[in-house]
Amino acid sequence: MTVHRAIVWINGKEARILRVEDAIRHDLTILATNNYDPRKHLAGNDGTVDDLDSYFHQVARALDVADELLIVGPSATRLDFVKYMHKNNHAIDPRILGVETIGKPGAAELAGFAKLYFKFEEPLRSGNGSGHALGATSATSTRI
Repeated sequence: MTVHRAIVWINGKEARILRVEDAIRHDLTILATNNYDPRKHLAGNDGTVDDLDSYFHQVARALDVADELLIVGPSATRLDFVKYMHKNNHAIDPRILGVETIGKPGAAELAGFAKLYFKFEEPLRSGNGSGHALGATSATSTRI
């Protein structure tokens, strides 16, 4: 049985979805319609909730095939995405194994997180879901 693992690096401008197999490969980039600033959103100043929901919906649909997920990013957008997943995508939410703050990750850093969260020699495990407080294809890969 093949286990589909993915790392999602997300901020207010884009979401990069990386497949994790024997290597980490950039699979897809999804661009936000408008740049999302969580500080403005919390203050109620941006009026882009529909755009944000559309952006998050696109990212969630791209993750439908993933059995295990790690959500990473530099800002509160990653937390807003996890909240969206919990509220709107209950089937995906339990597959989230972790949420980490990470700026612009390098290949070694992503490989380290993959080894930390994904158990490659063990059978599929369930994530902690709500309990925790990409248009272009690339051939880039990182060995794990």
